[in-house]
Amino acid sequence: MKKFMVVCFVFASFASFASADNRYYRTNNVRSVAINNSSAQGVAETMASRRSVAHFGGHSAYEGCGSGYSQQEAYNNCCYSRHGNLFTYDVGYAQDSSGKWYCCRRYRNK
Repeated sequence: MKKFMVVCFVFASFASFASADNRYYRTNNVRSVAINNSSAQGVAETMASRRSVAHFGGHSAYEGCGSGYSQQEAYNNCCYSRHGNLFTYDVGYAQDSSGKWYCCRRYRNK
């Protein structure tokens, strides 16, 4: 029973650490990169620095992420971009070193 309690405590401690707004990830060939998911701009910058479209959580609304070779293309490629019942309340753009654009849109219901 004590071992089970210790395992639960360790898991709960890790879960609370993993839900923090600024997290650090270690990838195969990349040093640890801070992730700022407190705004759409922070998510866009993180995606551009990693050259990968991804969601990082940390908010309670819908989030769409996309990429393209222009800001408009990245904006249009975001998840939920064609959903008629949502409006964008926060948007962020970032460009990686190769010129590709990344966009993060956060939505609310109309």
